[in-house]
Amino acid sequence: MMLWHAARDLTRRLPKWERPAKASLAIALPLLILLLGIGFFGPESVQLPARLGAFGLLITIQLLFLWANRRDASPYHQAQQHFIAGEYQAASDLLETMPERERASVDALVLLGNTYRNLGNFGLAQAALNHALELNSRHHLALFSAGKLQLVQGNYLEASEYFKRAIQAGAPALVRFELGQAHFLLGDHDEALRHLKAARPALADDPAQSLLLQYHLHTMHGSDMPASEFIQENIQFWRAEALKYSETPYGARLAEAIAVLGAEIEER
Repeated sequence: MMLWHAARDLTRRLPKWERPAKASLAIALPLLILLLGIGFFGPESVQLPARLGAFGLLITIQLLFLWANRRDASPYHQAQQHFIAGEYQAASDLLETMPERERASVDALVLLGNTYRNLGNFGLAQAALNHALELNSRHHLALFSAGKLQLVQGNYLEASEYFKRAIQAGAPALVRFELGQAHFLLGDHDEALRHLKAARPALADDPAQSLLLQYHLHTMHGSDMPASEFIQENIQFWRAEALKYSETPYGARLAEAIAVLGAEIEER
């Protein structure tokens, strides 16, 4: 079924491609078939190089598809790219101009709510996320986003409830970092320690979040403070977050953490 949908999507989009893209695909597909044939049925001495070549060609074909379809990206996907780049006003402008029937999807509403949160428009963010949860009360990203909105406003108990619901709905383990934060800020250190320790492996590829997690563990448990080089490399993210939410209790608590971490750099 997935292959059928992919083939149908390709036949719909292919006539719109530019001539160089069509020519590149016409060359790449037969070459891919040839490499796969050699990789599985050719002499043993060339099977591995052929398979590696086929893998590299598959990646090239994927990039070709992205380039050829670059003008066909939906406003939602364009808004996603703006959000990822930190261009929140541009993302908001695109989402707000989408037709109501498209904007009323859970994914679009969650993205709009997160965009409003980053712009400091908490009321609009709440309305968008409430609408998303009316459409799907177990959408874990909507629940996580609602929790994040409560967290940055300093409503830590409400935030923790949303994060728990997100985890129950199947959210990834990294949500436990935010749940641990909420408990830490509530002063419930036992629960904070439990969730932060559980989240630690999931943050291996997110050094900025790992920095704050280590700070919380140090504050509660007396574990080692992060290395000064690690602090210096990742503190800027939290400085930006503290500035973004400077008018909220959460922003004030972040500013306290940044002051401690900054002093650690100076001492060493």
